[in-house]
Amino acid sequence: MREAKLEKRNRPPKSCEPCRNRKLKCNRGLPCDTCIRRGKSALCQYASNADRNDRHENKPESMTERLKTLEDLITSLAQKSQSKPPDTIMTLAKNRSRTDAAMTTDSDAGSDAHVRPKDEVETLGGGLLSGLQASYTDSSHWSSILEDIKDIREQLSSSFPQERTSTATASLTDATEVSLEDESQHETDLFLGCTVPLDLQQVLRSLPSRRICDSLVSCYFRSQYTILPILHPIKFQREYESFWETPNETSTVWIGLLFSVLSLAAMLFEFSDTSRSSEHPPANALSKSAEQCLVLGKYSTTNEHSLEALIIHLQGCFLRSNDSDVNLWFQAGAIIRLAILKGYHRDADKLPGSPLSPFAGEMRRRIWISIFQIDALMSFQMGLPSMIPSEYCDTSLPRNLEYSDFSPETAVLPPSRPSSDCTPILYTIVKASAMTMFKKVVSHTRSLVRPSYEQAMVLDEQVRDVYNNMPENYKHKPLRQSIFDNPGIIMNRITIEMVYLKSIIVLHRHHITIRDDLQSEFPKRACLEAAGRVLDRQAELYEVTQPGGQLYDVRWMVSALTTNDFILAAMVICLDLTMNLRRLGERGFSASKESDDGFQRYFAAIKASHGVWMAASEYSSEARIAAHALQSTMQRINDHRDAYYGSLTSQFSQVSPYSENPPRHVESSSAEYPPAMVIETDFIDWGLLDNYSHDRFGEDLDLDSWVLDIVGPAGAGNCGQQS
Repeated sequence: MREAKLEKRNRPPKSCEPCRNRKLKCNRGLPCDTCIRRGKSALCQYASNADRNDRHENKPESMTERLKTLEDLITSLAQKSQSKPPDTIMTLAKNRSRTDAAMTTDSDAGSDAHVRPKDEVETLGGGLLSGLQASYTDSSHWSSILEDIKDIREQLSSSFPQERTSTATASLTDATEVSLEDESQHETDLFLGCTVPLDLQQVLRSLPSRRICDSLVSCYFRSQYTILPILHPIKFQREYESFWETPNETSTVWIGLLFSVLSLAAMLFEFSDTSRSSEHPPANALSKSAEQCLVLGKYSTTNEHSLEALIIHLQGCFLRSNDSDVNLWFQAGAIIRLAILKGYHRDADKLPGSPLSPFAGEMRRRIWISIFQIDALMSFQMGLPSMIPSEYCDTSLPRNLEYSDFSPETAVLPPSRPSSDCTPILYTIVKASAMTMFKKVVSHTRSLVRPSYEQAMVLDEQVRDVYNNMPENYKHKPLRQSIFDNPGIIMNRITIEMVYLKSIIVLHRHHITIRDDLQSEFPKRACLEAAGRVLDRQAELYEVTQPGGQLYDVRWMVSALTTNDFILAAMVICLDLTMNLRRLGERGFSASKESDDGFQRYFAAIKASHGVWMAASEYSSEARIAAHALQSTMQRINDHRDAYYGSLTSQFSQVSPYSENPPRHVESSSAEYPPAMVIETDFIDWGLLDNYSHDRFGEDLDLDSWVLDIVGPAGAGNCGQQS
C-alpha cells in the first residue's frame, strides 16, 4: 500500500502574536486579557494564517524601526533627566528622582467604592512594579519605556544580530544605575540626621540579650491596641529566629526594624510603671541603634523592611513627645515619599506584571492605610495640606482578617470577616472611613475657591452618616457602661469619635462669629455642640486616668491623643463666649433662658478644661498656652457678669458640665443680636490655630490675643467687623 502523505492544514492561529511568542494563555480577545494586563494592548495582533516557516526567519521591518524610535526617545529623556538639578533637598528623593512623576494617590486611601473595573484599572494610570518587594515608576517615565524596549527585543529572534542601538540603550541603562549608586554612596541623611559611620558589629553590641529581646518582642505583639497592624507575627517570628541563628547574614535594615520594635516595647514598659530588670536598655538608646542600622542599610534603596522600621520608629518618637513636634511631620513626609517610591499607593492586584504575592499585597495595604491616616492627622495639625495627593491612588482597604487567616504561603486570600469579628486590623479599617471624611472636610474648608453652603451641608450629612453606620462597638459608649471592656477598645472608641467631632468643628467653625444670619444658625450650633462634646471627653479622660481611676494603668495611652483637638474645641467655645460678651457690652443682658443655659454650660466646660490644662502645665508648653487662654476668657466673663449682676461664679460652679446626654442644640435667635454682629470670616486665621504650637520663631503664641484680635475691642460699635 502506498503510504499517503499527511498534509497539515494552514489554519488561522487562535492566539495573538505576543502570546504565541511568549507561550502564554490567550483568551482570543482583541486585545486579549494577557496583553491588557501587561499594558501591551497595542501589540496584540493576530496573523491571518499560521506561519509554517521558521518563526524567526522574517521579522517585520516595522519592529526594528519601532525599537529604534523608542531607543531614541529614551536617550533623549534620559539626557534631559540627567541635566536637571535635584528638585528636593531630601537625599531620599535625590537618590530616586526618577520616580518624581510617580507621586500619585487615592482620595479614599483605597476605598473599594471608587475602584474602577479591573480591565480599565490595569490600563489607566500606567506604571509598573519591579523587583522582589517592588519599586514603582510611572508609565510616562523613561525607565518604563525601557521596559517597552525590552518587550519588543524579546519578540525579535535571538539569532538576529544584536542591534547597535540595543547595546547603546543597555550602556545608557547601566551608566544610569551606576550613577544612582554613586550618588547613594555619598548621601547625607537629613531625615535621621548625620550619623557617625559605624560598623554593623558595633551596633550589634548594643543589642540586649536573647532573653530580654524575647520579652520585649512578646510585649510588642501582645500590645494589640497600641501597635500599628503592619507586621505579621508569623513572618516576623521566622525572620527573628533566622536572625539569632545567623545574625551576620541578616539584612541590616531588618536589624533596624528589630531595634525599632525593641525601642517601642521598652517604652511601653516604662509607661506602664511595670518593674523591669535593670538590664533593659532605655528606649532612646534602642531607637538610636535603629537609626544607625537604617542609615547603614541604606533604607531608601532597600526593597524590604525599611518602611515598617521607619513607621514604628516614628510611632515611638510620637509617643515620647509631650508636645507636637514639627520634626515628626518631616519624618512622616519622608516615609510618604518612600512609600510612593515603592508603589504602595497603587494596589498590587491592579498593576500589570506585579511580582507580589497575595500575602505581600495584603500587608502593603495595611502599611499604606496606616501611612494615609498618619498623614491626614499630622498635616492638619501643622495647618498644611495633605502630603499625599489624593487623586491617583487605587490601593484597596485591607481585609478584616486575623493574622492566622493568611501567611506568606497563602495562594489566595480568604474573604474578609464580618465587622462583628474584632480583628487586629478592624479598628484601622473602621477608622479609615472617618479619616477619609475628615480629609474631605479639610480639603473643602481650605479650598482656594469659596465653598458653597450647600456643599457644606452635604458634607455634614456624609460625616454623620459615616459615623452612624460604624459598628456599635466603635461608637461612643459611656465609661460607666464600659467597665468590662478592654482599655484599648475604649481608647479606640474615643479616638474615632474625636475624628468625627473634629470633622464637624472644622467644617462649620467659620460660622462661629456670624450672629445675624439665619443660614448660619445650624452650622454654628453644630460646631458648638461638637466642641462641647470634645471637652466632655477631655474631662472624662482626665477623671478616669487619676490614681484609682478606670484607665489609670494605661494613662499613657491618653497622652498619645493630640492635644490640638482639645485646644481647637476650647478656642471655638472661647470665641463664642467672647462674642456674647461683646453683645452684653453693647445691649445689656437680654438673652433667652435657653441661650443663658447654653452660656453657663460652655462656661463650665472651659472651666473644667482649664483645670486639666493647669495639671498638665508642668510638662507641656502647649498646656500652659491653653491654660492661659482659658483663664483670660473666664476672667473676662466674670468681669462682665459682675458688671450686671455681681459675681455668678458660685452659680456656674453648680452646673454639671459633663452629663452623658449634653443638649443637642444651643438655642439662639438672630433677633437677640445687634445688626452689626458679623465678622468677615475670611479674616480669621484658623490655620494659625491649627498649628499654633509650631511658631517658626520658636515663640509661644498667645491664644487669648488670637481671640481678642478676631472679636475686636470691648465696646466697639461694630464688634470686630472688618472693613
